[in-house]
Amino acid sequence: MNIRAATTPERVLIIEDDPLVGKITLAHLAAGGHEGRLTDDADEFMEICLSWHPTFVIVDLVMDRTDGLEILRRLSSFGCEVTVIIASGQEHRVLDAARRFADVTGLKFAGLLAKPYRRAQLLELLKQHAERVGEESTAPASERPWEGSEFEEAFRDGISGSAITVAFQPKVDCSDGRVVGYEALARWAHPEKGNIPPDSFVPMAERGGLVSLLTDTVLRQALNWFGGHHHRKGKRIAINVSATELSDPSLDERLQLACRKAGVPPDQVIVEVTETGAMDDPVLSLQLLTRLRLQGFELSIDDFGTGYSSMLELAKLPFSEIKIDRSFVATTDKSEESIIVVRSIIDLGHALGLKTAAEGVEDAEALASLKKFGCDYAQGYHIGHPMFPDDLDEWLRTASV
Repeated sequence: MNIRAATTPERVLIIEDDPLVGKITLAHLAAGGHEGRLTDDADEFMEICLSWHPTFVIVDLVMDRTDGLEILRRLSSFGCEVTVIIASGQEHRVLDAARRFADVTGLKFAGLLAKPYRRAQLLELLKQHAERVGEESTAPASERPWEGSEFEEAFRDGISGSAITVAFQPKVDCSDGRVVGYEALARWAHPEKGNIPPDSFVPMAERGGLVSLLTDTVLRQALNWFGGHHHRKGKRIAINVSATELSDPSLDERLQLACRKAGVPPDQVIVEVTETGAMDDPVLSLQLLTRLRLQGFELSIDDFGTGYSSMLELAKLPFSEIKIDRSFVATTDKSEESIIVVRSIIDLGHALGLKTAAEGVEDAEALASLKKFGCDYAQGYHIGHPMFPDDLDEWLRTASV
């Protein structure tokens, strides 16, 4: 096979205790125009890594004198700026667990190579990662990090100048496709940086103590739209609340005030809280969430299944809905484990008297599976993208709902 060499050679350091596999990998790299070095010793590996400065490391998970997880831990503790490729003959669940370990230790991760792997697989992995890095380096200003107090100033300007707005994603009944509500999602169109994704600016607002400004802005805009919308009857509007807001004793008052001003009763509002956020302080969460339920608000536990929380503790909290994380929903067509998780969450929710909702529904097959499993509600790109009010009105007309 004729493999075209990458335009920029990479430095690749390999730790592998099978000499034949190591030599073949070096040959693959050379054929692709890359530099490679090989060792089977953990200490030598770290010395080369710190002196040679490779761009990639290929780490075998199972070796006689050390294991790949220890190598990953040492790479993380030394702060090595390398990108990791994990190689192993282990089954896919073990490989996936190793990938998650690399993620949580803060390492940059390029992908998995299941042994035996071919030259084309290795070179394609290097190429794809190089292309992603290239895209990031030429990315618009919206995707580059903020510096110093630049974020706070821009964020406050975005709030006061109406650059931060709200889009609405429809949520449907799995059984008949009927729209049952909408999720309000913050959007920021910066005059210079362009469209800034929420997963970039929301964590920064949380760290900077500015998230209450965002919550109040989303509340005001979302409820004002919903309160005056002709498709409101029988539907609910969902508002995401940051985990950091659960420690604010005035949160329920702010929610109630926003509802009164917009003329929306609390029982038409769903407050979405992440699983990990709810479990940061279960006692404080129990007090605040119970108060919200007493005031009529519905409560949804978002991203369920990603926080490894105690089922007993979660069952004690007064949620009315469990929302299944998109990472499980998106892989139900190719992962038996995801199917088991999704079905288990649906069964658990119904056993606790809760409604179940799935996010990240991106094709008809996923929606059909959710319907078969008995899931109550669904949302995702297959159903409808997040839309601004005019676009949503047009979608509702064409969707005949």
